[in-house]
Amino acid sequence: MFRKVRRGGVVFYVSTMLENVTHGFSTRIGGISEGELSSLNLGYGRGDGDETVNHNRRLFAAACGIGDGDTVEGRVFVSAEQIHSARIEYVTPSNKSGDFVCDGLVTDIPHIPIAVKTADCVPILLYEGGAGVAAAVHAGWRGTASGIAGAAVQRMCDLGANRDRIRAAIGPCICADCFEVGDDFPDAFRTLADESPSMRVRAAADAIVDEFIVRHDDGRLHCDLASVNERILLLSGVRARNIDKAALCTKESACRFYSHRRSGPARGVMASVIMV
Repeated sequence: MFRKVRRGGVVFYVSTMLENVTHGFSTRIGGISEGELSSLNLGYGRGDGDETVNHNRRLFAAACGIGDGDTVEGRVFVSAEQIHSARIEYVTPSNKSGDFVCDGLVTDIPHIPIAVKTADCVPILLYEGGAGVAAAVHAGWRGTASGIAGAAVQRMCDLGANRDRIRAAIGPCICADCFEVGDDFPDAFRTLADESPSMRVRAAADAIVDEFIVRHDDGRLHCDLASVNERILLLSGVRARNIDKAALCTKESACRFYSHRRSGPARGVMASVIMV
């Protein structure tokens, strides 16, 4: 179950599935950004100065329980240049200040906060407490089709995580009713799924397309990205009882979330962070 938290003026969400690990899914509430970016923009290059973004990131991190001692050589948290891929990078003390180009981060090192950025795409935070392994995933439709959620599970297992004990929280994202796609979308989705590194995703590609890309009463196709990622987690061995999915649509709630589908490029960025 997802729960809204207000701390220090910052509003964010946490999942009871991850109650034993420091984490949070940001909203747009509680920062110092102004105008169309008001107020907790956490993304660089959106129109805010870097110091404004850094200040907002510090506010969000502090609200989540990430202290000054957890910052990464001047950065509030480790994030990446996201490219809508299925690429996962392992964050260690030796590379934590590096420039990552990927859509998922995994670590088993305490006190290194890792984060992904979204504004309609699906944020997924994963944790396995026995092994002390965490992952943060940005799943746009391309990354979703390529099976990035399953890739994150596999990287966690490579670091000693037990699939049966991995807990996953699928955060606020665009809902199926709002995510309208073109008639060519099923074939494009299937093509990427067929090239997924996950054998399970490749085998289930047709079933995923048939179940989660459907024609609504408006006559148009819609895709349920959150449920596709939930299915991929299940296919990857995560137990259903260990998956929490937020019933929160980013496009529908302009007062709480940024949304690319609603606002286009003139909008801020949210972040989802987790720390062992």
